[in-house]
Amino acid sequence: MPEIYINDRSYPFKEGETILEVARRNNIYIPVMCYLKEITPTGACRLCLVEIEGVDKPAAACVTYALDGMKIYTDTEKVKKDRKRMLDFVLIKHPLDCPVCDKAGECMLQDTAYEFGINEESISSEKPDKPVFDWGFIINDTNLCVMCERCVKVCHEITGCSALKIEERGFNNIINTTTGDTLSCDFCGLCVDFCPVGALLDKPYKHSVRSWDLDKIKTFCTYCPVGCEIEADIHNNEIFRCRSTENSFICSLGRYAFKYPENENRIKSPMIKDGNSYITTDWNTAISKIEEKLKGIKQNYGDDSIAFVLGSRLDTETLMGYKKLADELGTNKILADIQFENDEIYKIHKSKFGTYDNVGVLGDIKESDLIFVIGSDLSSEALGIKWRVMNAVIHNSAKLVTIGAKKYEYDEFTDISLLADYGDYASIFEGIKSGDSEFSSDIREYIESSDKISFIVGNEFISSEAKPESVYAFLDYVGKDKLQSFFIVSDKTNITASLTSGITELGYTPAQLSKDISNSRVKAVIAVGFYPFNTYGNYKMLRKSVENTELFISVDMFVNDFNKKSDIILPALSALECEGSYLTLDGRVIRSSTVFTSDTESKTDVSILSSLASVLGVELPESNEEVWSKLVAGKNGIPAIDFYEIDGFITKDKDYDFNKTSFSYESRSEGTVEIFVNAKHHNNYLSTAAVVEKDVDGYLKKYYFDVEDTVVSGKDACFDGKCDLVDNIAKGTVLIPKNLK
Repeated sequence: MPEIYINDRSYPFKEGETILEVARRNNIYIPVMCYLKEITPTGACRLCLVEIEGVDKPAAACVTYALDGMKIYTDTEKVKKDRKRMLDFVLIKHPLDCPVCDKAGECMLQDTAYEFGINEESISSEKPDKPVFDWGFIINDTNLCVMCERCVKVCHEITGCSALKIEERGFNNIINTTTGDTLSCDFCGLCVDFCPVGALLDKPYKHSVRSWDLDKIKTFCTYCPVGCEIEADIHNNEIFRCRSTENSFICSLGRYAFKYPENENRIKSPMIKDGNSYITTDWNTAISKIEEKLKGIKQNYGDDSIAFVLGSRLDTETLMGYKKLADELGTNKILADIQFENDEIYKIHKSKFGTYDNVGVLGDIKESDLIFVIGSDLSSEALGIKWRVMNAVIHNSAKLVTIGAKKYEYDEFTDISLLADYGDYASIFEGIKSGDSEFSSDIREYIESSDKISFIVGNEFISSEAKPESVYAFLDYVGKDKLQSFFIVSDKTNITASLTSGITELGYTPAQLSKDISNSRVKAVIAVGFYPFNTYGNYKMLRKSVENTELFISVDMFVNDFNKKSDIILPALSALECEGSYLTLDGRVIRSSTVFTSDTESKTDVSILSSLASVLGVELPESNEEVWSKLVAGKNGIPAIDFYEIDGFITKDKDYDFNKTSFSYESRSEGTVEIFVNAKHHNNYLSTAAVVEKDVDGYLKKYYFDVEDTVVSGKDACFDGKCDLVDNIAKGTVLIPKNLK
């Protein structure tokens, strides 16, 4: 193996490694500001200068490749002098605003200046007067920018948004949007996290709390099933910002949607309906009222007259606990929210692989040679998946084929992008297999030349394809040996636990529930963390039928247009206020941390479950730790570990089959297909509650994005309402935001 010498010691290296990479791997310190291991190096700051024997000029370690026998020195007086000179050059343009800068205390430039012993300007200069851009949730003060290019590279190479560019030249250059106007991106804020100075800042955080006054708590985002680790920064029991960590890249949900516990509709105490309004009460009174009502229903109609509907925001302990309660009561009348949507694909998935689990882990996507994104707008369904896809394309030169109801925002990265007119994906699969079009032959060539192929299947496909088994038949065509990973993407937080719990195996359906309520077979419905949008058929049916029950109990965080019909509302804590475990899209076990304490009388979902179970004559634990130990750990492939050993890296056991899928293509008639999609930056009901405005010392701060409710359609589509005709939408399809009123 070739070797280089750093400070007279030899170190082996792999061909293609830079001096900086070799040094870092061997714990040799070289200062950097522009370098990030996740992006291609720029050599912009020149703080990593080193001396190479036989070379007259200093070299930037981040962009200089190691060569066999090369001798490098990282700490000579000449190197130190060269680095200090480069830092002086950076400081010529940078305002000395540390006392008032929001980045003070965590600024790389400030830290490096102290490290180099620079306490004042060595060269006095007139500072630039450049523009300050307000991009909604991100502020860009170009006067503070050191042109390290991190933000531009991160936006392009990690997120695939390519929303930033370098504008002008020399002394006048700035970072601006590629549109030259508004910032058009996913607003993940990674550019803010990786900005080494105070040029890019989160607008909601700006001018709030000094960094050294913040307590930093790591937890996991529970907005979607990707399960990214986040750092929540707290002061006086209040969250002021959320950021990515060394283990994750987060999205706008994880970054900005943390104020939902402060929504004005937050339920702070148990509520009992009194006529057309609610009165607040204490827990003992509320549970006594429930006991009185449920005992009467049980006595008159039996245990089978009580039904449970569960939302996927719930932690694994709660989902497994309600399944246990249903088992003890001898009833199958328990439903997960995924069953109210198009859940047929999950049954087909299980018949294909012998499990509900997705095939592979998220890291497998990046290692793929070819990726099919089928009916999944990753920007609004699962940005954590999109990051992996972008990394595969940009860093692994993977081929990307998208088939969807629209052209996606990252279309410039796709090799082939196809529209599924009238929601007919199956015809495209058939064309790929045997068609004579140019795209068909190109995709066949991609498949033939690839060893690792990943599939990502999302909501647009699930909602519109009449024969969802077609994608599994297409997988048969690709072949088992080439399969790298297969993911059904969902916006539902704990969908993996919902499926793992066995609830969906009980055979009960949403249609049966509405029918049983209408026929008086179900007298009581207990809805836990469950919100039915007023757009889906099964959801709409339940909204209407639930009014005919004798008892409707809601366990939730907010009063909304669904549970305001309930007789009793019990307030639950959010995932930011308690501990609970979740199963991610790829089967990792994550655990939320208590980030702050609530000023409400709310309880954990598990504690509320224990109280309801006791009323029904079933004893269940009151804490998540105990439920995990008794009902979750070591079962259903979930590792038998202690609750507090959950760290986000351990994965549930997954065992796959690969059964042939029976499918015969039949052409379908043209007709309008309505597809219910997430509004940008929004994910289920919880994110809508994050649209919070708060008066901070007379300044109105907004903490999340408004809900976009524009309906768009392609040509030849009919919709009973106002919609915008868009060219890049598939023919015969209408895309309707789920939370459309």
